[in-house]
Amino acid sequence: MKMNVSHPYKDNITLSFGQFTQVVGQDQQVKYYIWQILLWYFGGKKYSEEDLVLFEQNEPKILIDDTVVSRSEFRVIQLSNINDLIEQMEYKKGSVAYDYLKKKINSTEIIEQIENINDNLNRISLLLNQNLNLQLEEINYHTEAKYFNTDQLIQKNFLPYFGQNDKNISFEFVDNKKKFLLFLFMLEVVVTNSSEKILLVLRNLDDYLSYKEFVECCEKMELLTNHSDLLYIISFPSNEGYLHVTKEVMEEINIVSDYVDHFYSLAFMYERFSNQYPINQIPDEKEFLNSLRKIGSYLFSADILHMSLSIEDQVVLKILNNLYQYEMKTKFSIGSINPMLLKYLEE
Repeated sequence: MKMNVSHPYKDNITLSFGQFTQVVGQDQQVKYYIWQILLWYFGGKKYSEEDLVLFEQNEPKILIDDTVVSRSEFRVIQLSNINDLIEQMEYKKGSVAYDYLKKKINSTEIIEQIENINDNLNRISLLLNQNLNLQLEEINYHTEAKYFNTDQLIQKNFLPYFGQNDKNISFEFVDNKKKFLLFLFMLEVVVTNSSEKILLVLRNLDDYLSYKEFVECCEKMELLTNHSDLLYIISFPSNEGYLHVTKEVMEEINIVSDYVDHFYSLAFMYERFSNQYPINQIPDEKEFLNSLRKIGSYLFSADILHMSLSIEDQVVLKILNNLYQYEMKTKFSIGSINPMLLKYLEE
């Protein structure tokens, strides 16, 4: 699918959009704009007069495959840092943890227990009224029970705890990977048998995960989107961050730099890459994917001297820039290798 995002003073931005979309690249301002407009648009923001001045009094629009998308098309869940994740694990209406508990609490056995509580409240109210015995002429002062319901129980009578070694610990002290995976397991339950489309917008996920943990979490998200047609994920890795590149998701990896484009199918890209490779020892598909992970954020950008890329990765970068017809001259960092340093590394 193609997602088209209006921009107040640039050409509209077109992204390759799927159930697991990633947005990387060197144009930080445009990436931030895309992230912000997604939250505003689907989050129901009421635009101020100042906002509309930028858009010449027309509200921003998002189109998918040339059709304007309703602002209520998705329920947006956004995670930009650990604090956002902590908020989603609290029992507040609208949080993932709240919706997860509400699905679990609606079992026949638990509903019967709630009804028993309400029956007992009625009895307590009756006994209390007998003790009150307050009547003035035709006015009879008395109480009536305020019944429990699932919303009240979740928000006012339960607190989330995380047990570790027979002790309850604060969610802040749970390992970051486990934090995020707990969130994903809850989200999986929430989207199961649901009719609501959910758009999970992630920003800087790699700030608090190691690369191995990041891959594990991405594999879990990829699995979730494969199992649910209603879950969509857009990830904005940090500037020097990780990129999840697999055959299955690479066509929804968007590069936002001097211009905007996306990866194509592995077979299509690898064939053209192989035809352009300058020597006979051509990297295989696995090595090619590994290079894409490392150089993806730096495509369509002339300013990469600050990056430490291997010669092989710089060759991949140059070939892809040529294939995408990126015509700006890119300066590559090619230094001599000190044999003494190589010997030290080999020891």
